[in-house]
Amino acid sequence: MTKDNHVFIIAEAGSNWRMGTPERDMKMAKALIDVAVEAGADAVKFQTYRAETVYVAQAGQVKYLEESGVHSDIGELFRDLSMPYEMIPELHHYCQEVGIQFMSTPFSAADFAAVDPYVEVHKIASYEINHLRLLELAAASGKPILVSTGASTEEDIAWAVDFLEQHDAGPVTLMQCTLRYPAPPESLNLRVIPWLQQRFGLAVGFSDHSRHPIYGPVAAVALGAAVVEKHYTLDNRLPGPDHFFAVTPSELKAMVQAIRSTEIMLGTGHKLVDKAEEEMYHFGRRGIQATQHISKGDLFHEGINIDILRPGLRKRGVHPKHLPLLEGKKAVNRISAGEGIQEGDWSEE
Repeated sequence: MTKDNHVFIIAEAGSNWRMGTPERDMKMAKALIDVAVEAGADAVKFQTYRAETVYVAQAGQVKYLEESGVHSDIGELFRDLSMPYEMIPELHHYCQEVGIQFMSTPFSAADFAAVDPYVEVHKIASYEINHLRLLELAAASGKPILVSTGASTEEDIAWAVDFLEQHDAGPVTLMQCTLRYPAPPESLNLRVIPWLQQRFGLAVGFSDHSRHPIYGPVAAVALGAAVVEKHYTLDNRLPGPDHFFAVTPSELKAMVQAIRSTEIMLGTGHKLVDKAEEEMYHFGRRGIQATQHISKGDLFHEGINIDILRPGLRKRGVHPKHLPLLEGKKAVNRISAGEGIQEGDWSEE
């Protein structure tokens, strides 16, 4: 799914395609795909569910949605936002045409069957981390699996990871996530990313529900996130449960650019003299230099005819660690003022 240090960026369209009629829904879904392509994301992800296979009847209302002006019972809301299965092939085909990977998160066995032929990667939502039937299907597909871990304990995650391993699943990536919309910055707990990597020996990503387009994703990538997922919309003022906290098209593009810049800045992880440093490495790195003309037979003395100096364009001398050894030794070669003292320039007597 990812190559080298390339962070896999998922533009989460979620339910933001819903506009009220099949024609307008498809038009909005394709507009969202176009925005993801323009931003430079690797994939665009929708959600595929049916109300009756998610919540029990009369499940009630969600507080955060009520606060944002959505007062529907969660079941009614899910019924309204359920993507018709027949949309999936057309959206997949459109993604192929415009050059972006299609994804959709399933929430039941029927949903899984609808999306599996059209996705390269399966996403398991945080709420589904214990949905063993869904995990069985994802494992049997052999495809890479992203598992969100919002509102999960170490025990919850360990059970899911063990279950997937026992069922010979494909590569698994755990996604650090906070189940709040929007998630307050102090709730992101991004230091969990390296902990998850060490604890489970798996790749780890970040499903970001915070509002800011840059802070969370860049910090996550700096901490080792291999995948970043972010909700986006065409306009925060559109009606629906996910528009108000999602990033706008320009913010999504800025996020992608910030992540790509972060990838470059993170480098290889191996400390060495970079090509960008080579000139100053040779110009400014100190060595033992002659401070005046030294004739053959002269004795070397720090502060008199040698010192620890930057060579500039002159030949750099040996490492200053040789200074105690060099002190008082006899020069066996003629050395011009400014030149570096080289191995073999002094007598060992």
